[in-house]
Amino acid sequence: MLKKWRVALVLLAIVALSMIIAACGGDTGDAGSSATKTTSTPQTSSDSAFSCVSGSIIASGSTALQPYVDAVSKKYTAKCSGAQIAVQPGGSKKGLSDAEAGTSQIGNSDVPADSTQGDLVDHQVAIVIFTMIVSPDVTAKDLTTQQLTDIYTGKVTNWKQVGGADEPIVVVSRPTSSGTRATFKKFVLNGQNESPAQAKALTSDSTGTVVQTIQQNKGAIGYAALGAAQTAQKSGQVNILTIDGKQPNADNVKSNAYKFWNIEHMYTKGEATGLSKAFLDYMFSSDADTIAEGLAFVKIKDVPQDIRDTHNK
Repeated sequence: MLKKWRVALVLLAIVALSMIIAACGGDTGDAGSSATKTTSTPQTSSDSAFSCVSGSIIASGSTALQPYVDAVSKKYTAKCSGAQIAVQPGGSKKGLSDAEAGTSQIGNSDVPADSTQGDLVDHQVAIVIFTMIVSPDVTAKDLTTQQLTDIYTGKVTNWKQVGGADEPIVVVSRPTSSGTRATFKKFVLNGQNESPAQAKALTSDSTGTVVQTIQQNKGAIGYAALGAAQTAQKSGQVNILTIDGKQPNADNVKSNAYKFWNIEHMYTKGEATGLSKAFLDYMFSSDADTIAEGLAFVKIKDVPQDIRDTHNK
């Protein structure tokens, strides 16, 4: 009888040991796989980001972001003939309200959505660099943020007050719906409102109109996205200024030495689906990277996360 009990105990031990080994094996398998957390901002670029989805969508809003989105959309529709993507201007606030109202599938914005637009999903696609531009007759080459604040709040009204020639300063201002204006207010004017002495207040948020107005008015100054400003400077329409002695370039953005830049957002109402999702994925393709570099945008993954977080505090 004792012998039978010993045999039974041995068998029970073997069964228990087998269960332990099986359990350990199962744990090892689970540890090797984890749930993938998706984000609205892919950190790598690749040709695999392209997938052809037919349909039609509208992307409206920021005029600073418009040239980039428009160029990428043309590349996408050339590859996918069944897709139609209309890219419309109007300013960042319009882009956000269009996306919220559903009149656009994508809202382009230089600034984040506000707290009342919590159903909008943020897709951060690039970094835009802004710069100050002046009419060709202006001799000033660099202005400090304090000098710019004094100009835009009416304390300085003549270029001779900031080291230039004796001529009145004409400020070309964007409408309040402009994300570029909001960025300028936050990062250059330190939150102060624009109230210049001699202003050409534009009613439409168009970079082309800003450039044209500055070119046609002696002593004029304004602000625009770097890519458009560089194109205008090459054709002799405007000159680009440095701010606080810092050049508007990618290296100075990556270190946050140059402050006049912002994150470009493409918002969808809820998670992106269909053509909107396919197009937003394509905004992180190698094709889009090439277009971004040509238009003086900075790939968002090239600016360290801590710099992005610090800049927007």
